[in-house]
Amino acid sequence: MGENAAILTEWYERVWQNGEAEAIDTLMKPDTLAGGLVPGMQIGPDEFKLLVATLDELIEAPKVRMEKLIEVGDWVSAFITFQATPRDGSPSFDCSAMTFARIKGGKIVEAYNTLDFVMFFESLGLLPPDTVALLLSGQALQ
Repeated sequence: MGENAAILTEWYERVWQNGEAEAIDTLMKPDTLAGGLVPGMQIGPDEFKLLVATLDELIEAPKVRMEKLIEVGDWVSAFITFQATPRDGSPSFDCSAMTFARIKGGKIVEAYNTLDFVMFFESLGLLPPDTVALLLSGQALQ
């Protein structure tokens, strides 16, 4: 594993799996903006802390598996699986995510992320089962 891939892996282990909000300041430059998680909005370190805290209200600290890592120069991309356990005692579930990050000087300086929020919220019971299939059929969510 290359140095930048190790930094990205450390980010997911410390921030997401271990819930270490202070690691955000250690591993991300203060002026970094990450796109993709919230449509139409880029989030910086302070917003990341809020996002982690918000998700922590819904699930226990997830187990993180870095399924695929590709490092080319300053850029690292990863396909990630989160095993999440809802705080309400519902069964655990897997949720996939992807990230594309640029790392300089040991810190994330640019990032683009996706998380399967539809599957995530379906698994929490906050969206109906088969949401995507329902929407593709032209049905509106009620």
